[in-house]
Amino acid sequence: MARDFYDVLGVSRDADEAAIKKAFRRKAVELHPDKNPDDPEAGAKFKELNEAYAVLSDQSKRTQYDRFGHNAFRQQFSAEDIFKNADFSDFASMFGGGADFFSNMFSGGGGAGFGGGFGGARPRRAPPKGQDYQIEVEVGFHEAALGGERSIRFNGRSGPRDLTVRIPGGIEDGQKIRVRGEGMGSPAPGGQPGDLLIGVKIAQHPDFERNGRDVLVHVVAPISTFALGGTVAVPTLDGDKKIRVRAGTQAGTQQRLRGLGAASKSGRGDLLITLSPGIPTELTDEERTVFETLQAMDF
Repeated sequence: MARDFYDVLGVSRDADEAAIKKAFRRKAVELHPDKNPDDPEAGAKFKELNEAYAVLSDQSKRTQYDRFGHNAFRQQFSAEDIFKNADFSDFASMFGGGADFFSNMFSGGGGAGFGGGFGGARPRRAPPKGQDYQIEVEVGFHEAALGGERSIRFNGRSGPRDLTVRIPGGIEDGQKIRVRGEGMGSPAPGGQPGDLLIGVKIAQHPDFERNGRDVLVHVVAPISTFALGGTVAVPTLDGDKKIRVRAGTQAGTQQRLRGLGAASKSGRGDLLITLSPGIPTELTDEERTVFETLQAMDF
């Protein structure tokens, strides 16, 4: 990670012009590539030192650097911007390069010997984007499975904000919905704002569970229906539907209703129905007689 320019020069953030110039002179002698022929990173270190001086010795650039911080400043300003109007005339004679030694080195001139023109002008980068803003919203089971619209209120960058958000059908618990441009403002003029990230928490449902795009439901049917067959009402996301239960169906049998699950890009999933017999906890005299008869038959 690139270092803060004050750290590169070894000066405090309130250093005056004289202190910055003195620190640069000392570091330039120490780090010059000609004096460090065995250090493959000498050119990069020397370039970093010159960038630091070009910025901190110019009051206008220094003010913007202090305002935006290192990373945002480097994203906004190219090497050409950094070295534009930089004055190295007091130091050029240190290495016998003439008055334009330092400026030429970083504009495609004599500096090609220090890494192939590593400081040449580069395209201007876009101003940094603002930070994303995150909130969490609980949505109902049906809403998450089939999709819908939700009105939300949150504290945006300029105060309370009301927003209508589309909940995509089939969204999973913990997934995020991104709303472009509703995050924090950019730290730099002209930069784009960040995004709003809405974390989705799906409310539990008394009947249904999700397994991807499939919906699971547990249905209890009378014992007689398992033995003799019949129909059972099943809750679905689209309302109750009846299914046929064959005679002799065993406990735990699963049936599938296609196309009645959660939405997805490839279509809706299925409804998976698990059947269980309802065991009565209290019996009438007539029911007891029936079960005792079945028990005598080892049924």
